[in-house]
Amino acid sequence: MMSAKKELLSGTPDEVAARLEGLCQELDLHEYMAGTRLRMLAVELTQRPNLRVSLVTYLSPSQMPEGSQELEVVFAGDPHCEPLMIDRDYIGEHCQITWDRWLRIGNETEIVTAADMITRILNTCAPFARKPPARAGLDTARAGPERETR
Repeated sequence: MMSAKKELLSGTPDEVAARLEGLCQELDLHEYMAGTRLRMLAVELTQRPNLRVSLVTYLSPSQMPEGSQELEVVFAGDPHCEPLMIDRDYIGEHCQITWDRWLRIGNETEIVTAADMITRILNTCAPFARKPPARAGLDTARAGPERETR
């Protein structure tokens, strides 16, 4: 059975970077290299005063890192805020943000509030829209995602 270890990150950028290096020492080389930009993102996020950032490392039954790590980010002043989870692709050039947020829709006012929040989130994301990362082993530049490279 896999378990997870969560480490709260805080301090100066150099302190956070050093702590992350220590927490990633036991990763295999590919996972360590692919996680470089995710660690850089963690350092940047810890410098935002309204955020609390943790590194989540998934462990094998022997309590060794099994390879995957992600970031958990919450608003520091909101104990009821659901965490935003940030994972990375296989190469480490893209991150994926997952957020499970429950919104009340029990009456008309709550429905309008939920719709406004959803609209604001999407409006905020629109300027940053990017193509999803190409899947490993596929050459999307030649003939689309269904044609494999050799």
